Amino acid sequence: MKKKVPLKQKIYLPEYFKGNVAQSFQKESDQRLLYWDFDNDLDEKIKIQIEILLNEIVRTIKNREDRRNRYLLPLKCLFCYAEKSGLKDIMKMEQDQEQEYYSMLKREYDNICPSPKKFMLFCRKILFLESTEIDWEANVWFVERLNILPERYSRSNTIDSFSFLDIECAENRQGLQKYLKYLLTVTSLNLGTICIHHTYIRAFLKFLEESQKNILDIDSTIIKEYFNRLAMQNIKAQSYNNKLQVISAFLRYLQVTGCISEFSNPIALYYKKNYPTVNEIDKLDQKLDLLTVHLREFPEQLRIMSLILLFTGIKKGQLFLLRNADFYYKDEHSWMKVPDTTRSIPVPDILHWLVLKYSDRNHIHIENLLFLNDGKKFTAEGFQNAIMKACRKAGILTDEYVFKGNGYQKELCKAFYRNGTSIQTIRDYMGYSTDEIVKKNIGLVDEELAKKSMEYYEKMENNLGGNLLMAKYDKMNEVNRQESRRKIALAVEEIRRTASEGKSLSVAELSQNTGLSRGFFYKNEEVKSVLNEEREKADQSKMAQIKREVREKSLEKQVEIYQNELKRLLEENERLKKENLKLAKKLEKMSKNRGLTERMDS
Repeated sequence: MKKKVPLKQKIYLPEYFKGNVAQSFQKESDQRLLYWDFDNDLDEKIKIQIEILLNEIVRTIKNREDRRNRYLLPLKCLFCYAEKSGLKDIMKMEQDQEQEYYSMLKREYDNICPSPKKFMLFCRKILFLESTEIDWEANVWFVERLNILPERYSRSNTIDSFSFLDIECAENRQGLQKYLKYLLTVTSLNLGTICIHHTYIRAFLKFLEESQKNILDIDSTIIKEYFNRLAMQNIKAQSYNNKLQVISAFLRYLQVTGCISEFSNPIALYYKKNYPTVNEIDKLDQKLDLLTVHLREFPEQLRIMSLILLFTGIKKGQLFLLRNADFYYKDEHSWMKVPDTTRSIPVPDILHWLVLKYSDRNHIHIENLLFLNDGKKFTAEGFQNAIMKACRKAGILTDEYVFKGNGYQKELCKAFYRNGTSIQTIRDYMGYSTDEIVKKNIGLVDEELAKKSMEYYEKMENNLGGNLLMAKYDKMNEVNRQESRRKIALAVEEIRRTASEGKSLSVAELSQNTGLSRGFFYKNEEVKSVLNEEREKADQSKMAQIKREVREKSLEKQVEIYQNELKRLLEENERLKKENLKLAKKLEKMSKNRGLTERMDS
């Protein structure tokens, strides 16, 4: 803990604090909350911890009711629990001690504190962050205090802490803590990978504890038993092999550091063959079209996030890292900087406009993340759950998650290719390393097969069987063509009529008025062309306005960025001036001392 003399007196909160804070306690009827006896027989460390927490609560929690019920009353109860139980360190409280404390809190104050577990986590975090040095023996570590380089943070998952509470055996816990400290301080692994190690090893240690053993008992027999148990679980071969590798690395560390004795590790005998699998979503293009149609029913944030994925093809992990400043206007075009890369890609003005409106409505600072999930960075799981919930509410896609893997990126590549975009341009836009990835995504092999197939049927026309077959299909095609012309005429007429009345050209409404499917309006080229033509006419003035707004707002954002940078530079300049002044005073003092010493010597 920070060097601090523990209190050794009774304090009265209205007198301990000053000003408005002191006055806020005047109306408190529960005198138990106001008097804190630090003269009791308490461990000095506990006294310091309680005082730190007391001051932090009063400093940060402004709502008076929350401060009282959610923080001060639980803290006073924790104070009493420490006195009765002889607790010496809040950061080393065990699960059974927490349960005793929760029971005491319920007895004393009933259910006035709605979330005692959150309060305990708050206490652990504040004390861990306040430590002069990292407390590697604490039962919960908080990432914020671990001095992790930015590039080591997980891109898709937010990792706030590492808990060791569920490891009851002291030797097992210490072994895991030492190993995790090694991974965090010596290796360059990112937090996501370290979190996986933490999870897999905890499961292994729980297995030991179920067998009433600890790491000192580990030998080849125990390892074989655990690997056999893993092999019986319904997990993929790759996941199984990953667990074996993590456990094996943990055992090597324990042996090298002398924590356990040397023994033959049989891991090589237990690897499973891993066959690559392709998880393609059936009819993904149709499902994405359906999602697009229903996006207006989604919450604004999810709607914007989905549009960015659909029309830029960036990865979900990059989506979660997008800042407000990453959308900008340059050379009469809207651009988006792709997070975690050096690339910027052009985006539709309408998408940029939607992002600007969204950021304004939600008061998102220029340097802040655009999208948060309950105040925290989105995770892949959190985004999936949110999308599926919105789909269920809209009554669509209740069976499958459409942003799984890179399927949506493949569909964007196909759309680019169908519109005449070169493979090289698609490669650069998507940020792929080779043309082969693009060719794979657009299914170029399939297209070549289709071309060969057409050439084959063209050859069939040169023989009698082929001619008879083609005559049969010609008759069928004529009937189909007549029906198709009727549908086209009906669709075009309805589009023209709706446009002339100044109404919105909604495909859903057009489909309802004509009895034609929505897909007919999207996929028939003639109908689609007329629809796009009329929409373009209707939207021309609106798009011009949108472009003006995008340009103006982008200029405002750029000015804000410059102002923030200027402020930062000025603050940095002031800090350097103060440091320079301090150094000058120290130098002057050293010169005087040196002169005095020289005079004394002479």
